[in-house]
Amino acid sequence: MATVRTVLGDIDTAEMGYTMPHEHILTNPQGHGSKNEEDHLLNSYDKAVQMLTEYREIGGGTIIEATPKTWGRNAAGMYKAAMETGVHVIACTGYICQEHGMEPNITERGVEDIAREMVEDLTVGMDGTDAKAGWIKVGTAYMHVTPGEDMVIRAAVHAANATGAPISTHTTGGTMGIEQLEIAASEGFDLTRMTIAHVDRNPDLWYHRKMLETGASIIYDGPGKAKYYPDSIRIDLLRQLVADGFGDQLMICNDMGRRSHHTVYGFGPGWQWIKERFIPRLLEEGFSEEQVHKFMYENPARSFAFAAPVA
Repeated sequence: MATVRTVLGDIDTAEMGYTMPHEHILTNPQGHGSKNEEDHLLNSYDKAVQMLTEYREIGGGTIIEATPKTWGRNAAGMYKAAMETGVHVIACTGYICQEHGMEPNITERGVEDIAREMVEDLTVGMDGTDAKAGWIKVGTAYMHVTPGEDMVIRAAVHAANATGAPISTHTTGGTMGIEQLEIAASEGFDLTRMTIAHVDRNPDLWYHRKMLETGASIIYDGPGKAKYYPDSIRIDLLRQLVADGFGDQLMICNDMGRRSHHTVYGFGPGWQWIKERFIPRLLEEGFSEEQVHKFMYENPARSFAFAAPVA
């Protein structure tokens, strides 16, 4: 039986249902400048419940929540909202990237200390609660990898191998995905357990193929956000990658980490967009029901399932 680790406990992957693999429910970013602007604050518990309820009403089963501690992870809030709405919430440990919050002395901590904190989040609980993380987040800067980011990726591999947890990543501007995979591979990680997000912000077919050829999965999380290229470009890329045989390694969501992304805050496109707008377009443009089911059900279930720990 394959399982995923939700904030309410482990469940069989068959229970996940329709899944958005990189989203945000509750955030309260720490830092400076734009990271503290109101648009980045998803800090209303009532609106979190409303967005999860509306997601459930359109057939949503699981949200992979991508807010780490430095971006204002709210373990207690996620636990309570999951209980109240019935939506499975899978939270993360780790970091986004250096720019979006890492301790100034993170490289002084060392790989094993960072990995120890990740393991604690995954096996004991996050932020003083019993709610456990279900995956490890890492990330890199635009067109380079900082020393701290490199160390966090290596720590994530150690924690993932110790616990069986999957790794999923942030790429700034869709860059450095190949380099992330190279670092993880150098630490002995099974890249079929690693997912690279935001890559449709760099809509380069060759680049996406090279990542997929390692066995890793990728997430297109820009549909409905026209400022990050029109959806026609994503559809053409998805069509070619499916034709190339990578249909089992592709996932789709929205990465809605701002108030201006969510209909419950009075904006959009909202979590309804994929289900009500983008999927019908995929079907109209020739994608099969079977392939769309893989995008939204089978591939997230496989990508976020726990594996046997590596000794």
